[in-house]
Amino acid sequence: MFDNGYPEEKYSAMRSHRTLNSGMQLFQGARNVMITGGSIRQVEENHYDGGMDVNSSRHHTLSIYINSGAIGMHILGQHIAFDAIYNSAEWFPPAKCHPGTRKKIISTILDWVNDPSPKERVLWLNGSAGAGKSAIAHSIAVLMQEISEDSKYAGSFFFTKGAIGHGDGTKLFSTIAYQLALKFPSFRSLIDTAILDNPTLPTKSIDVQLPYLIIEPLLRINDWPAHNPTVIIDGLDECSGSKRMQSEILSLISKAIIEHNIPIRFLIVSRPEYWISDTFEIGPLVHVTKPLCLRDDEDADVDIEKYLREGFNKIYEENFQIMSSTPRPWPPDHIIRWFVYSASGQYIYASTVLEFVGASSNFCDPREQLRILTMPGPHRASAFSDLDKLYATILSSYPRPNTMKRVLGGLLLYFSEKTIREILGVDSGEVQLVLRALSSLIKINKTEYSQEFRVLEPIFRSPLVEASISFCHLSFREFLTDESRSGEYAIHESTVCHEFVCTMLKLGIDMFQDSQRAERTIAW
Repeated sequence: MFDNGYPEEKYSAMRSHRTLNSGMQLFQGARNVMITGGSIRQVEENHYDGGMDVNSSRHHTLSIYINSGAIGMHILGQHIAFDAIYNSAEWFPPAKCHPGTRKKIISTILDWVNDPSPKERVLWLNGSAGAGKSAIAHSIAVLMQEISEDSKYAGSFFFTKGAIGHGDGTKLFSTIAYQLALKFPSFRSLIDTAILDNPTLPTKSIDVQLPYLIIEPLLRINDWPAHNPTVIIDGLDECSGSKRMQSEILSLISKAIIEHNIPIRFLIVSRPEYWISDTFEIGPLVHVTKPLCLRDDEDADVDIEKYLREGFNKIYEENFQIMSSTPRPWPPDHIIRWFVYSASGQYIYASTVLEFVGASSNFCDPREQLRILTMPGPHRASAFSDLDKLYATILSSYPRPNTMKRVLGGLLLYFSEKTIREILGVDSGEVQLVLRALSSLIKINKTEYSQEFRVLEPIFRSPLVEASISFCHLSFREFLTDESRSGEYAIHESTVCHEFVCTMLKLGIDMFQDSQRAERTIAW
């Protein structure tokens, strides 16, 4: 099955020999050991009695029972990220979708999950920062594991950037294997054999773990469900260990599906970072992936409005003694619509609004909290601190902040890519690098001219394609222009305008001087 230089028969024999040796190492130095069926019983040990001379000891009888089918699982359990599993204490309360929202997105995913033979073995759910991807992934996990009666849920891993354990990509495949073993008994026995064969497997690199902990057991199992179950991997872009680790995970999954045809499918959730997008759109996964982009969710604004209205109603009821003199509907419709517009499809914005208005830890009046959000000032900036941390984290990943700010300054003033290059003096390659790095915050729409104008392409010596570049969220624009929120990443539009005007004046002067030189040359 694997190219290790040995024929399959010889490889199996060697593995059996290693299993025997590694098993016998468990009993080195032991005496009077009796093995009965699935139990190991050790009936003697040396025990030092502190009240006796150091050179003397007494023999005590001790019985140890170990289930032979649990040793490997116990070893594997020492090297997994329990906090990465969707229903761990780390994720309580769970970040599920608000009832009645995201219906079309969830329905699309469940249709794929329930399809007995889908064309695509991978579904890639992607969306910009704060779009509610993890909430959707959690909701899908709950629906598959806790509501569905069949075995369509195989396991999950929810990454969190910088977290110990569930931010670590090296624990991904061992954690998935552990969940598969808990759910499918026949898989468990194969995992136990693999770990007893080599107890260091969970500590190996991911390109070793995947074959021996997942691929080989899946290909040897006899009673696997006919309907391939689904593994959920959320927040792949938050996996620590650099872009290379994230790309390697996708590469290994593609090989497992394409080369080994393993009987599981993957729901992978992430931001559309360029190195991830490339793998799905032009890389090895392109032909086995069903992409689902939250930017295309036409119901996002309707869902966010529903979420906000029901959230504000709950705040009103919980603070009725304070709010009793305030007429309903509260807040007025125009404020709700303004919040929906500002969210720009961003659920994290809406949840931040509700959390701030409904805050009770400091004896806050919801009416005053709402007023703070609708009026400019330093207090409003503090309301979006979590959102601002998200933006700052994304911006901090770019190694040349000054160049990045020049590009962002141009986008704030709705400059085209060409204007940013020629007027603000940013190299073409650098512009592309910035746009790639900030792909989860920026959207690019390219429009080709009609066929009638295409005949002019030879004159311009380039294809007539116009790219419209804009921010995904209004809140990101507000973040960049408010120094109290963005700090070192703040951009002053007046400074960018001043540079633009100065450059244009200089170009005009240069053109005028060039024209005078041309006239003098003709006169001569």
